[in-house]
Amino acid sequence: MKAQYKWALAAAAVLLVGFVSLQQTGALWRSDANNGGGGTITAGTLDISAGQDGVKEFTLDGLTLDDADAGDSVQKPLPVINSGNVTMGYKLNSVAVNGDVPLLLRVAVVPDQAACTPTGDVGQQLYSGPAATGFTNPQNVPAGATQVLCLRMTIASGAEQAKEATAAFTFGAESVART
Repeated sequence: MKAQYKWALAAAAVLLVGFVSLQQTGALWRSDANNGGGGTITAGTLDISAGQDGVKEFTLDGLTLDDADAGDSVQKPLPVINSGNVTMGYKLNSVAVNGDVPLLLRVAVVPDQAACTPTGDVGQQLYSGPAATGFTNPQNVPAGATQVLCLRMTIASGAEQAKEATAAFTFGAESVART
């Protein structure tokens, strides 16, 4: 009986050594993996800013309408600044409209702030429609560069008088992979 007990103990020890050996082999394989593509990984800084002087959150002065009627609009430039050192892809993710006035939004890219005139369909249009569903596709901005958006808010037809609304714009940004 003692011989069988020793055999079971020896078999258990062999299985344990085999299990430990497999675990060590797996760890060594993972630590030595090579991508084989010859690519280079580069780290950088991604930093989106808006307005002047790299401000992250601000009120867009002048994008307001007082004592206005349906069809009235206001149009203002919004500089989007890539303060980082990598190419940035940014987009307007959403617009939160709070209040009782239906608003329409037009977003366009213009060459500079002066090109965003007080009226008119200027620049390359990125979005036009209800402000509450506003968004844009990603726009690429090189490191250290600025892209100017021209935002126009219009009071939609059927808006009641003596009502108010505000809009908050949310932008997102990510680094753009180099190819």
